[in-house]
Amino acid sequence: MTNPYSMPQAQLTEPVSKETYMPKFFAVNGRIGRVRYLAYSTGAVLLMMPLLILMFGGIGAFAMTGGVEAAASASAFGMAAFCALSFAVSIILARRRLHDMNKTGWLSVLVLIPLANLFVLLWLLFGSGDAESNDFGPAPAPNTTGVIILAWSMPVLVVVISILAAIAIPAYADYAAKAKAVQMENGQ
Repeated sequence: MTNPYSMPQAQLTEPVSKETYMPKFFAVNGRIGRVRYLAYSTGAVLLMMPLLILMFGGIGAFAMTGGVEAAASASAFGMAAFCALSFAVSIILARRRLHDMNKTGWLSVLVLIPLANLFVLLWLLFGSGDAESNDFGPAPAPNTTGVIILAWSMPVLVVVISILAAIAIPAYADYAAKAKAVQMENGQ
């Protein structure tokens, strides 16, 4: 016989599911965390950069053969297409990041508003997401080594270029001043 005064043995809370999914780079839906947001943004920039180089190379070649007016209109069309692609990628990545924070994707439109986009970007980079499943699906899987390396590559690259610019710009200004002084001595 069992004791009627013993504590209940039933599960009183819902079991917490640790279900995760592996986000895809080119997906439109789903959730991505902070590191993956930075990595995917860096990856999108690296993928669009050759497109931009090819576009301007083609416009330069077109200017050599077709004239300046045709090259100007091709340049305007190319830049409009590139900006539209950049805005679309920004909105998609911001939407996925907002879904990780259990916020509506409509807030991703704020990345198109000047000055507000800086605050939204900082919120997307530093705001914490939900660790468990939320209204927009299961939590993303832990970051892989490749994602972490890609995420760190952009900040490191910015720092290295900044240091090189801090060294090169004053050195070039000094060189230009010396060259101008020598030209003034020899010319007059």
